Amino acid sequence: MERLHRSLHSGLSHNVNASNTNWDVLTPFFLMTYRATPNTVTGYSPFYLLHGREMQLPNQDDLRAKISAKPLDHNQRLKSLKASLRLAYKSVRQANRKAHQNNKRLYDRRAKLRSFEAGDQVYLYNPAVKPGTSKKFHFPWSGPFEITAKISDLNYEILDHSNKKTDCSRE
Repeated sequence: MERLHRSLHSGLSHNVNASNTNWDVLTPFFLMTYRATPNTVTGYSPFYLLHGREMQLPNQDDLRAKISAKPLDHNQRLKSLKASLRLAYKSVRQANRKAHQNNKRLYDRRAKLRSFEAGDQVYLYNPAVKPGTSKKFHFPWSGPFEITAKISDLNYEILDHSNKKTDCSRE
């Protein structure tokens, strides 16, 4: 959803008038364009994945109703629609798996596994902000704390200032 908002903001910012008052008129046109545009990863537009056919845009051919000379059987049309959607969903799953593997590979290139032992001094990163406080002035690091036990490669037990043991997971 955040990606859609970024695209919406970018698309509207290029077309909104100088006084920024026509964004509400432009939004439906942007959304129509967004829904009709094929995704770079999956190769399918959101409209196709929802309806099983591409969107008929106003700039395509003429807009008169297209009635075939031979009416399609309802069951035949339904089977055809299900088959095309099944193929599209399979293709999207494969594309998402491939993109996930690629993203993991890119992340792993820069990720560093850090290892600590009992007795090491560390700082604790806690980005959570208490309700009613400002995120702007929140400092997420606290400590130093002493590691009392290594539970796994990513989990450690630390001793906080009040001498209570705390389990901490590192992500």
